[in-house]
Amino acid sequence: MVRVLSSNVGFEAKFVGVLEFESEGPLHIRGDRQGNILYLLRLPDGRVLIPATTWKGIFRNLAKKLVPSLPLSGVEKLAVERVSLTDSLAHKQEKVRDLLDVFKQVLKGQPNPPLDPADVRRVLTKIGYEERELENPEDPAGMLTHYLEYYCPIGRLFGNSVRAATVRFFDTLINTTIMRRPGIGINRSTGGVMEDFLYFVESTAPNAKIKLVMIGEIWRRGDSASRLLASILEAVKTLGVNVGGRKSVGYGLSILKNSYFHVVELSKDKEKFGELLADPFKTDSLSLEAFTSWLRS
Repeated sequence: MVRVLSSNVGFEAKFVGVLEFESEGPLHIRGDRQGNILYLLRLPDGRVLIPATTWKGIFRNLAKKLVPSLPLSGVEKLAVERVSLTDSLAHKQEKVRDLLDVFKQVLKGQPNPPLDPADVRRVLTKIGYEERELENPEDPAGMLTHYLEYYCPIGRLFGNSVRAATVRFFDTLINTTIMRRPGIGINRSTGGVMEDFLYFVESTAPNAKIKLVMIGEIWRRGDSASRLLASILEAVKTLGVNVGGRKSVGYGLSILKNSYFHVVELSKDKEKFGELLADPFKTDSLSLEAFTSWLRS
């Protein structure tokens, strides 16, 4: 049985990042729909909630757009080409079918770059395959997909079927004025207005202050996952992020106004007996530029 590998061992450093955004226009984080009103996702005390899953989706989608630009080679390049840009397991397995004959030979010990027999067996054993399955694979497409996912930079950051995420997000709570804006239904087949279909959308006021806290582990500075995270953060600083729904009508764009990061390097923290790991904010604050430079170093 395939198991998801924990991210809590073998890493070089941990980090905490705080990113402070301001929305250019209103935000709509969809909650319940009652009658013709689309409500915001709010807590009982009225604060608007942006779930951690929303942030993960935003950053993961950025990763999928940026990963093809990384200078990858070997099995990582193969992983990006075959398994990183789609979420459907069936689609992933279809994209590796032309490699199955080669993969079966590799399982029998015949090298075929970038697939190395020793590494293939090591990884598949690590993620839960037994020796009998390696000798007589019943689902070679699934096995090859899992092997490639192990090397996928996106999966290493945000998790996949064989890896736990190394970058995680906290829910964000926003104190803001709540607005309701009218909308009309559009008939997609004709492009015209639907009669008797007036609705209202709850949204935040423009210029809402949004504070995102993210945490993570860095396996190795300068590796593909670290470089991808650096590229994502630089894109966020340059372009901002689109949060929530109704983007096509101008909702959601939020601009990064401030950010800082705290990094705990495990080799240095040993001298302090875990003091910094217990409270990363005791470390010096790094700017986004300094943090991304550290990630690539």
